[in-house]
Amino acid sequence: MITSVTFVDLRINNAEQFKESISEPSPNTKIYLTFGKADAWANEASPNVTNSSSATVYEIWSNMIGGKRIFGSDFSHMIPRFDWSANTVYTNYDHMHTNLHSGNTKFYVMNSDSSVYKCIANANGSNSTVEPTSVNPSITSSTSDGYIWKYMYTLSDAEKTKFLSDGYIPVKTLASNDGSQQYQVQQNATKGSINYIQITNSGSNYTNISNITITIAGDGSLATAVPVLNTSTNVISSITITNPGTLYTYANVAITDAGLGTGATARPIISPIGGHGSDPLYELGGKNIMISVRILYDENGTLPVTNDLRQITLLKDPLIRSSANAISNTVFLQAKTLTVAGTGNYIQDEIVYQGSSLATATFKGRVVSWVSSTNKLILINTEGTVIASQSVTGSTSFTVRTLSGIVEEALEKYTGKILYADNIKPVTRSSDQTEEYKILVEF
Repeated sequence: MITSVTFVDLRINNAEQFKESISEPSPNTKIYLTFGKADAWANEASPNVTNSSSATVYEIWSNMIGGKRIFGSDFSHMIPRFDWSANTVYTNYDHMHTNLHSGNTKFYVMNSDSSVYKCIANANGSNSTVEPTSVNPSITSSTSDGYIWKYMYTLSDAEKTKFLSDGYIPVKTLASNDGSQQYQVQQNATKGSINYIQITNSGSNYTNISNITITIAGDGSLATAVPVLNTSTNVISSITITNPGTLYTYANVAITDAGLGTGATARPIISPIGGHGSDPLYELGGKNIMISVRILYDENGTLPVTNDLRQITLLKDPLIRSSANAISNTVFLQAKTLTVAGTGNYIQDEIVYQGSSLATATFKGRVVSWVSSTNKLILINTEGTVIASQSVTGSTSFTVRTLSGIVEEALEKYTGKILYADNIKPVTRSSDQTEEYKILVEF
């Protein structure tokens, strides 16, 4: 019998540690988004399925064209996106709920103003018909459909542009005052408050509200509430909190009537330990990390822009070629650059080689880019050892030129760790284009 449980907080903590390893001075982890694979998939509309085998690692390194460093500002914790939608039943927060952070429990929403709200009460499981819009950092807000919402935070324009996606919303807990409403929400949160009392039995024969007393007992203090009667059926339809109190970790509710009313029962819902809104990251379950990075044009002349790419990876702490030092460049070219003399033009994607024939070549590689104005060949998928002053032949163009200079790849192959890989449909680069890549890492 399994008697232990792993809390979602462990997964959130692991996500935090991953993010902090990039943004903090120590251990100063360096992660790069790499891209490569210029040659086509067998079916370009359906890229090959990748895996984490050693063979895949070798292939990634062979395909790699270049990469760009990812910084702390390129990381964000994420939660599943639930846009508020009319006529939807949302799940109210409940300290007894064991599956709030499953990824499909809609206990919070984002409204049309990109503000995030936690559902405190759902009108006994009724449809939500009124969008929450109140931005109050101190209290919960009620809508006319009977729902109670807690405003949590509003996304900035920068967050929406960089991280918001069709499926996920960025989330964070502020460590200092940034002047936002969110910081005030966090500061104003009340520990162990009771913001909702759920009716479990409406009872019968309740006719005079002044005869009814709601008593809240527990280890906290100050919580008070009053009943709401349905005068047509003489039952208690809901309970209104008049003071949420503080410092409750457990509580119970007693409903007494000096008249004939009987049978009504209710259960208090206690806030998270720090109070609603005190820690959005953990309250809403931000166990996923999104990495969002842009490759800008040719990155100041470092990266080629004349070919396609079909494979992206996350590479941690690679080393500089022929060195024991980790690279710290913002951008690197992981392709061999040959300067050649002579006439004729090579063709993009063709195989060039040294030797008497392609079959017996002592060196060969695939053309990522041929720059005729500078006589430079940029190659990946290289095999063998290139030899200075020998000719380089194009297997398709039949161009033959003499090698006059070599610039090796920036990184020592197979160093660092491949953390993630994705085979994608071809992305065609160009000199006036920016590509944005968003990678979701689940913990």
